[in-house]
Amino acid sequence: MRIFGRTVLLAALSVLAGCGFHLREQAQLPDSLKRLHLEVADAGSLLLRDLPDALERAGASVESATGPGIAALRVPLSTLGPEALSVGATARVREYTMRYKVEIEAVDANGAVVLPRQLIELSRDYTFDESQAVGVAAQEDELKKQLQRDMVQAILRRLAALGRSG
Repeated sequence: MRIFGRTVLLAALSVLAGCGFHLREQAQLPDSLKRLHLEVADAGSLLLRDLPDALERAGASVESATGPGIAALRVPLSTLGPEALSVGATARVREYTMRYKVEIEAVDANGAVVLPRQLIELSRDYTFDESQAVGVAAQEDELKKQLQRDMVQAILRRLAALGRSG
């Protein structure tokens, strides 16, 4: 029985290796963005909490001010909030979507645009249950945290792709 179990495990590992599966690696930023100033228009944006650390883990030195040899990542738009999806028979909203929209643009140290302004939009749907009203607030908070993590990763992937395409 042990031999059979090991054989099944070995076969499963072979299938995973053969299909190209591998764990996602940490994003690596291109050299033109190794020294980076983060410009976020909304000072209360959740991005200011997580994005600087993520950029540093990706190999960037996040600078507090612009200057010679410093690239810029601009975030002119960052909105996160619920939107109604459907209304029930009692004229109350039953389903929502939590929508996170961020516009980004990156310029290198010479002022050349390396990532033209683009919109990244993420969303998650959820339902409102009147009998669980307290739980909805906790659910919204958790959705916001998940979207925040996903948005930071989406931004890093866009920036890392610059190094692979150029």
